Amino acid sequence: MVLRHARPHLEIHSRSKGHSAVAGIAYRLGLRLWDERLQVWHDYRKRALGEEVVMALTVAPVGAPDWATDPGELWNRVEASEKRKDSQVARDYRIPVPLGLDDKRAGELAERLARFIMGELGTPVSVGLHRDADTDALGDVKPPDRQGYHAHLYFPSRPLVIQATGDGEDTSETVVAFGARHPMLASKALGRGMVETFNRVWAELATEAAADAGLNARYDHRSYERMGLDLFPQPTIGAGAVALERKGFFTRKGDAVRDIVVASRAYEIAHAEAIEVQHSAARADVARERSAWNGAEPERDPKQDEKEPSSAVFEAETVPEQDPAEVLAGLAPGAPLLERFQALAPRPATPDEAERMGRLRRLVRTLQRALALLRGLAERLTEAEGRVRRARSAKAEAEFELDEARRHRAAAITRADDWVKAHPVRVRAAKLAGRKPKAWADLDHDITFHRRAVDQIKTIIEAQRSTVSGLRAGEKNLEQRANRTRRRIRAASDAFTVLGADLMAPLLAAMTPEERVEVTPDISVRERRNVVVGPVIEERLTYRPPTMRPRP
Repeated sequence: MVLRHARPHLEIHSRSKGHSAVAGIAYRLGLRLWDERLQVWHDYRKRALGEEVVMALTVAPVGAPDWATDPGELWNRVEASEKRKDSQVARDYRIPVPLGLDDKRAGELAERLARFIMGELGTPVSVGLHRDADTDALGDVKPPDRQGYHAHLYFPSRPLVIQATGDGEDTSETVVAFGARHPMLASKALGRGMVETFNRVWAELATEAAADAGLNARYDHRSYERMGLDLFPQPTIGAGAVALERKGFFTRKGDAVRDIVVASRAYEIAHAEAIEVQHSAARADVARERSAWNGAEPERDPKQDEKEPSSAVFEAETVPEQDPAEVLAGLAPGAPLLERFQALAPRPATPDEAERMGRLRRLVRTLQRALALLRGLAERLTEAEGRVRRARSAKAEAEFELDEARRHRAAAITRADDWVKAHPVRVRAAKLAGRKPKAWADLDHDITFHRRAVDQIKTIIEAQRSTVSGLRAGEKNLEQRANRTRRRIRAASDAFTVLGADLMAPLLAAMTPEERVEVTPDISVRERRNVVVGPVIEERLTYRPPTMRPRP
């Protein structure tokens, strides 16, 4: 059968992106190497051989010199052969290894593919077989059967060629060096065909290695769309987001993928339970019809006997009930939700119950992380609402001051107009003399002063409007993240209800009142946010016009 699996990926390392071939190979092989071009040491020995790096080797074409299999000298020569500041120094071909292979078979698969690439391109290939991380891209612990390997096949862009070193017609002396860039690596069109060939060979070797290990699996290098399957690959979130997620920090990209994964898991769990119920009903119908035909007692489903143990076994496994408050009081203060749930939940008595409890614990861990994220978002949302409220209050006060300033400006204009109407002779004399009397000049100065005050307040209001808009955008972003987190909590709680309805009571008892609110469906949205908003203090706004300086 065709599995849902990761596929190979080819990445170009170039100097324009800050890459160094020596640093790249030191990381992939877990070595400490000196970079002659950058004059620095690249030390990745903490990735000890056998722990993160399972196997490290370099293969070279037949007849290649000894330095072609020495990673330090080989990749410093690769760097020296590239002269441009934006040179493509290496290709990193990352391949997944089929799950279920041991160290030896995984290493053989990577080496066989490396030798194929070496023969196709005529260039050395360094191989680093790495053990997969014990957590996935979202920071969740992988089950043991999902922890495997991946390999990095690192090779330069130029093949090894034999070059003559003699002068003139003397070509007896030759040396092996890197030649011109390989045509398949210099053209995008040819490069696509090369990558397709590498991927096809990987699928063949992976299927063969899985068959040798007794695994019934067939790997295909084509995309789901090319295979005609109605499936969608899981979105990637990037190396930076993966690093943050594995350290326990939630990211926006991780939240988006987590929403998809949790909903998919909930659907799979619910679908599996529904299929099991249908099969049980069908078996019961067949047994009932058979008993009615034979006149005998209906046969019991052996799986039903396993799920419903006898009363003697049930009584032997019965544990005296304890007060949940007493059990939780015995835990450390601030114990995580998963620890509280495990303290209250009954111990599984059968392997099936143990497997189901493991799935329930993963759902509780998802709830625990989502609830912790929601608490942090609620605190930030409370602070954001306070900032928005204060900014709006300041803007309202500035608008009130603007109205008062406009009123004072209008009054100043009215006083100046009244003075002009009351002194027509002095106005005509001032126009003939070209100089205004002091009383009229003071009134004009008053008008100019209040106009400047209006303009300044308008500038302040515009800045405050931008501030309020930015704060409100941040608040809406937090609200959207909180809503996404609540949907994730609801999906996980629904999946828990489908898989372990009998354990919903211990889960709710293990939760704090704030946590219980988020998984209870009959709580309003405003109560769900659990945001405490303090009373709004209304102050009477008064406008105090600035004092005018005397005119010089």
